[in-house]
Amino acid sequence: MPESIAIGAMRIAATATAYRPATPAKPMPAQPADLATGVPAAEVKQYLVARDDPRPDLRVFIWRPTSPPPAEGYPVIYMLDGDTVFESLADTAAAVPDSRRPGAVIVGIGYDIDASLRQAARSYDYTPPSPGADSPVGAPRDPDAVGKTLPGGGADRFIDTLETRIKPFVAAHYPIDANDQTLYGHSYGGLFALHVLLTQPDAFTRYVAASPSFWWNGRYLLKTIADTPITAKGTARRLTVMVGHDVAPPERPDNTQAVTQQLSQRSDWIVNMVEFPGLTHAEMLSASIAGALHDR
Repeated sequence: MPESIAIGAMRIAATATAYRPATPAKPMPAQPADLATGVPAAEVKQYLVARDDPRPDLRVFIWRPTSPPPAEGYPVIYMLDGDTVFESLADTAAAVPDSRRPGAVIVGIGYDIDASLRQAARSYDYTPPSPGADSPVGAPRDPDAVGKTLPGGGADRFIDTLETRIKPFVAAHYPIDANDQTLYGHSYGGLFALHVLLTQPDAFTRYVAASPSFWWNGRYLLKTIADTPITAKGTARRLTVMVGHDVAPPERPDNTQAVTQQLSQRSDWIVNMVEFPGLTHAEMLSASIAGALHDR
């Protein structure tokens, strides 16, 4: 039987079987050769997180380095879309030497549901509460479209689950450095990472937003950026924005380079932009996974 551990009102249960990546409908794009990194599937542990609301339960994947931890503990990186993150890492493991493995504990947060249902779940969990979030306007190729996207607005509930349930579990069972924690997300996940940085900047020390969906819900996040005051105290937070071929042309307000330049003017953040010229939005997932684990 799986081990069950109570964390508040939520139970986190370790699965009894080894992690085996599901066979995808089509292979994920390869990671860039100069950044490629992977972890053996046999070294990954899985945990089930039952949520106390109607949203789908979570499946959390955790890998820790085999080398002894530093005195202060391992760095830890929390990666959204954990199912596909570990699919990419497991696929790449055999092609790279052990020396290319990450030096951090990796926590992938996915869903305990069929892959065909994940988009609706992440569309809700990763997007910020905002007017019209239940029927947000926009589409990746045309932010001014009249069509509606999937219901959203659950980001604050999701970060609460991460902060009060998942992070305490990781800290209790893995030797991590509480002062070196990263949040990574791609697409809607990148939107989520920026929302957390804007609303709860002390939750993590470093944020990675890959191809963030600035267009979502009438470019709502751009208003949040404009309205969020600069924090006068505390350690500056690091933000890395990753982008490939930007679907928003330079003259549009949701162009990634323009938004990143705006963010870099803040004195309370250290902002860096990493470009992957020519990569599509989908190809950016694999590239940014490797980039986030490589850029430490």
